[in-house]
Amino acid sequence: MNKTKSFFSSILKKNATKTVITSLWCALLGLVLGFVVLLCINATEAGYGMSSILGNFLIFKSPDDRWNYFGQTLAKTAPLIAMSLSILVSYKAGLFNLGASGQYSVAAMVITFMGIGANLPWWLVMMAAMVAGALWSLITGALKAFFNVNEVLSGIMLNWVALYLVNGILTSSPAVWDSSHSEASKISSASNAFIPSIGLDKLFAGNPIVGLGMVLVLVASVIIYVLFKKTTIGYELKATGLNSDAADYAGMSKVKNILVATAISGALAGLSASLSLQNGFTSWRLSSTPPVIGFQGISAAFLGGLHPVGVIFSSYFIEHITEGGSMITDLGFAPEVASLITSMIIYFSGFVAFFKEMMRKYEIKDEFRRISRNKGELR
Repeated sequence: MNKTKSFFSSILKKNATKTVITSLWCALLGLVLGFVVLLCINATEAGYGMSSILGNFLIFKSPDDRWNYFGQTLAKTAPLIAMSLSILVSYKAGLFNLGASGQYSVAAMVITFMGIGANLPWWLVMMAAMVAGALWSLITGALKAFFNVNEVLSGIMLNWVALYLVNGILTSSPAVWDSSHSEASKISSASNAFIPSIGLDKLFAGNPIVGLGMVLVLVASVIIYVLFKKTTIGYELKATGLNSDAADYAGMSKVKNILVATAISGALAGLSASLSLQNGFTSWRLSSTPPVIGFQGISAAFLGGLHPVGVIFSSYFIEHITEGGSMITDLGFAPEVASLITSMIIYFSGFVAFFKEMMRKYEIKDEFRRISRNKGELR
């Protein structure tokens, strides 16, 4: 009995276990509060509304419809995973990439011109998007590394610069701009630039947006995991994030690590744009606000415990309830209600670190009580 108790106690003390528990707790809090909102709006349909949000593809009766919608949810999860990895990399290095939306925007412009305008191969367009995101991110990195400009401030300002720059350039380019819909032409019209399905579409009832992109983002997650777990560069990035002055004193170049972290982070934001636009389910739309995925990535990264594997599950969870929430309009709820519930869950994801700290403090108090009890028995 004592061995079993000791075994479970050791598991609960692991950081990974704490991350899973706190993430699930935050998600549950958000769902409960969301259900309360549904009750306040329409108590009769609240239960059906929440079941639609949680059920997502399961609410369809036809197996083909289920697989099709499940595939759509997976395909739309891929860009969010890439964006979460972007936030994760910068955060591990002690930076907060609030400029990811701007990096996404610049990459989207490159994709539009190279994919639709020039109809170049998909892999070349994807690589160009990642380079564009990295170069735009390096502006923030250089300002931080050489002039100690706060990366949050410069990142936010560059979001708006990128937004209006991309809007201005694309809207003045008739070859790639559909003025009747106030959006760029979809990449699906350019066959070469469309990410291939490699047969995965057949597994999901012929859904054309399901393809290689989902595999590539999982590969990216593995690469980031190996980067921080097994490589010298990853170790230096984490050391800089924990204490940049100490790392610099130990011979790890603070400037180099900041530039490397921002470049990788920007490249992943560019990959996110590629997986969004080159899958064909979206295109650049004329907007007065930066792409929201840059901020959703922050929530998914923290809900996933800032771990490359965790962000895969947290990103899918957020996309699952987002896609499921889009169906509650059939029950008489306004479309904004789904976004409100999703926002609540995302908001609570910010408390993951808080709950982990509370668990840590409880463990310390429990350990002190155990030591005091043992001392009392010895006397």
